[in-house]
Amino acid sequence: MKVLFISSNSPFQSIGGIERYIINLMNYYKCKTDNEVYIILPTKEKSHCVTEGNITIYYDTSLYIPRGIRVSQKETVERARSFSELVETIITKHDINIISAENLIFGTPAAYSLLLNMVANIHKIPLVLRLHMFPTTELQIALTTQLLWSRLSCVSKSVASICFEKGADIEKLSTDYLGVNIENFNPTRDPNYQLRKKLHIPEDAVIVLTASRILRGETNILGEKGIINLIQSFSKLAFRYPKLHLLIGVGKAPENLKTHFASVYEMLLGYIKMHNIEDRTTVRLFELDEMPNVYKDSDLFVLTSEHNETFGQTFIESMACGVPVIGANTGGIPEIISDSYNGYLVAPNDSSILTQRIESILKDEVLKDKFIKAGIKTVEEKFTSDSQFLAYHKMLEEIVY
Repeated sequence: MKVLFISSNSPFQSIGGIERYIINLMNYYKCKTDNEVYIILPTKEKSHCVTEGNITIYYDTSLYIPRGIRVSQKETVERARSFSELVETIITKHDINIISAENLIFGTPAAYSLLLNMVANIHKIPLVLRLHMFPTTELQIALTTQLLWSRLSCVSKSVASICFEKGADIEKLSTDYLGVNIENFNPTRDPNYQLRKKLHIPEDAVIVLTASRILRGETNILGEKGIINLIQSFSKLAFRYPKLHLLIGVGKAPENLKTHFASVYEMLLGYIKMHNIEDRTTVRLFELDEMPNVYKDSDLFVLTSEHNETFGQTFIESMACGVPVIGANTGGIPEIISDSYNGYLVAPNDSSILTQRIESILKDEVLKDKFIKAGIKTVEEKFTSDSQFLAYHKMLEEIVY
């Protein structure tokens, strides 16, 4: 089978759940010689093509969507047309059997989805829309429910439920979870990494970690991701637990959003100062390949998003690395965390409850060990990237054949 994946999110431009998924996808298919896999990713440099193992990657400027600047309708149409022409060239040249569009309705103007549907329909090629986010606007809902997608693949039951409520055909809906590469994300620590030494954190510090984007497009999402709530909670614990240290890992923003990112970053530092925890908090941008070691050298992972989190890639990564987790009881997170079994679920935007849950794990080694073991088991049974990609590939084969 010959598969074309399309993503407007590139792991070489920013860091987030979709970017992690693309990296896992590339690693999975590189050595799968029984299939041919092609990927279109955005680039702001010159368009070019690279082959890595069994994967051919087309880096395309037309899929690079400028943010924060006005783009004329004429330019948008020209870029969308150029994108569709590339898709048609790949289909014809490589005899593509099926296309999987990763979150395309969110990352690009509507013309991209419309033209992609037209090209796939003309060539009679099945087209899957992989939804990593909730369709919320009228346009997103229309693009999800009214185009010719062969399947709407959702990263959680929560996303699938929203799509169904908005009018998606139940026969086209499926839940296909994301996974974590346990070759990289596992409890075995690298003695040469030494996170505390690297960040000038005391060797005996107990690290509470959170990791998230702080910007969605041009929008500040510090509150939405529960980071402000965690800062409030941590400030209550800091003076009772002198060894406690808060580590905030923030996702790198695309080049064209640097100014917006800098503004939100300064606001984050302002909240930390406001709560008098400057000397007990570290904020860092980590590279994607650093994250396994960052998790492994931390003692607790917390992310309590105020709004629905579609899935929660960071939770399965933390669990795989042997770190206990606390998440909000929203969106797809309860599909990963079973409260009091492999972590805690808390109501979003409730710093008092969050403080209690953090303290429970810090004070109870038996409870912490229980969460660690159950978390590793959860990942091994449900969320490895190999098992999830195998299931997704079988789904694509069923559509084609």
